[in-house]
Amino acid sequence: MQEAFLLSEELVIIWLACKDEDRSPLPEFLALIIFEYDGLRIAKHMNQDSTGKKATLQIVPRSPLLQSQNIVSDILRVEHHYQPANRESECCLPTYLLSIHLGQPIQLERTVDGQRSSDRLTQGDIMITPPHLHRKLFWDTDADFLLLRLEPKLFASAAYESVKAYREIVPQLKVCDPLIQQVGLALKAELEFDGLSDRLYAETMANALAVHLLRHYSNHKQQIKPYSGRLPNHKLQQAIDYIQTHLAEDISLEAIAAELDMSQYHFARLFKQSTGYSPYQYVIEQRINLAQKLMTQEHRSIANIALRVGFASQSQFGRHFKRLIGVTPKQFLKK
Repeated sequence: MQEAFLLSEELVIIWLACKDEDRSPLPEFLALIIFEYDGLRIAKHMNQDSTGKKATLQIVPRSPLLQSQNIVSDILRVEHHYQPANRESECCLPTYLLSIHLGQPIQLERTVDGQRSSDRLTQGDIMITPPHLHRKLFWDTDADFLLLRLEPKLFASAAYESVKAYREIVPQLKVCDPLIQQVGLALKAELEFDGLSDRLYAETMANALAVHLLRHYSNHKQQIKPYSGRLPNHKLQQAIDYIQTHLAEDISLEAIAAELDMSQYHFARLFKQSTGYSPYQYVIEQRINLAQKLMTQEHRSIANIALRVGFASQSQFGRHFKRLIGVTPKQFLKK
């Protein structure tokens, strides 16, 4: 059900009390308000129970330039923002937030759970915010940044591999972390190319970030169990059989690991040690191998073959094909 009320020329409130098919159903007591006022875009979850939990809040001057597709929103959201100077944002979200500064230096004023601070951010500086931490930000210059929103269930899964009990991630107001920056830029590249439509790729990157954050930014440094050796032959064959059976589908790391009754982290580590490939790399190579066979055996369009072997689009297929084979699919067909 959706009702809209026009309150003035500048203020529109849309009350949504519906369930989104692309994400977990909202509790009946939770409603979402989205409104715009004087150019300010606001999304706010109003918690209507009496538990005292903080309301979920996100206020930004402008919508993101780009944001990831709903196909991966249950584990990861990636947003590229460019926000105007001398404005402010406010948020209190149920996800882990990684904000990576991309543009020119800015002076950032912060209020985090009532505590004020100020820092000059330069390219590559990162803020880490755990769930339900209320923060307000004000900046003096146009702000170009990447926002990664990681779902808590990723951390629960990664913490299963820890030799200590799971602890909370400690907020970081300004850190330099080459791994987070590298993963963030890789996700941004995928976002710009096809909207981050590959779930297996998103899962691989999100799990890597969760493990890294637990190791380096929890209040008790997590000693993630090191896994050596390889998958038993029958487990490896089980994984390969599952991948081949579901190659044309949107394969997920979660599904493969569940098939083997293993955690995602455990499976991914041992699979790579067994094959030399990450699960994502292996799936892409198998899809390209199958595509080559189909292109020599059947008279089908490149777009049809791309979808048949499991790629989300012809452009995604073409990019991986050229990277692995050295020529475009069209050039391959001409040979």
